[in-house]
Amino acid sequence: MSKIFFITGAGSGIGRVAARYLLQKGHRVFLTDYNSAFLDDTCTKHLPSVLTPELHANFKWSLMDTSNQSQVTEAVAKCAEEFGSIDVLINIQYVDSYQSQYMRAGIRMDEVPISDFEHVLQVNLIGTYRVSQQAIPHLVKAPGGGVIINLSSCRSTQQSKHGEAYAASKAGIEGLSMAMAVSLGPEIRVHVISPGMVDVRSERDESALPDVKTIREDLNRDFQSEYAPEWGYGKSCAMHEAHPVGRIGKGEDIARWIEFLSVSEGGFTTGGTYLVDGGYSKVLSYPS
Repeated sequence: MSKIFFITGAGSGIGRVAARYLLQKGHRVFLTDYNSAFLDDTCTKHLPSVLTPELHANFKWSLMDTSNQSQVTEAVAKCAEEFGSIDVLINIQYVDSYQSQYMRAGIRMDEVPISDFEHVLQVNLIGTYRVSQQAIPHLVKAPGGGVIINLSSCRSTQQSKHGEAYAASKAGIEGLSMAMAVSLGPEIRVHVISPGMVDVRSERDESALPDVKTIREDLNRDFQSEYAPEWGYGKSCAMHEAHPVGRIGKGEDIARWIEFLSVSEGGFTTGGTYLVDGGYSKVLSYPS
């Protein structure tokens, strides 16, 4: 059955892959992102080029920063106006601690401005709450029950140095989602997908990336620092072999889980976290 999806962070990365995958499956999708260049490229160039013409009417989009209440309110209202409803909310937007110059420089947390920590939580955790708030009145009307899927990360439980903000935001999303599942049932089911290493470097407009100097110096940048022409480009065999399944992840690996939990799951799961990491987190590893 065709459903109406509202996706945050859909201008690039996993969000863009999920939007494309769902559209190809016959669903309708409303794409949002705070990066206007990436969102414009995805919606006016990429999707029209890969979808058959009859599917072009199945997607709409709106610029939306999840930390901006008025933009969130307007985007949700626009989706309901364009498509008549919202059946599934997918919260993918995120700011990664790796996007902080402080983390990249290995600066200890007591020397990092609190604003850096607050910015990550504002987008990742509070943004998830904010968008969910606005979507709930529409989701409760969805035939068969509404669905919210929040993306966490394996980094909610596995850490590297100086990732405090990202870890806190993603662990917070898992706790928030459990509470939402209890509070919003039975009208709405809530799930968490926790990806591992997923290579989506090719899922963005290369021309929209700033120069390397800007990337390295801008503390509030909204771009990752690398681009690849195709999945897996430049990744070592050892990196693939470190995963029990034999490879790192693809965006489609997450997109399939999104559709399964939204459409095929059957209505008897809620509040769970689904780790999609190729088994990497189960490998015991000590320094050699």
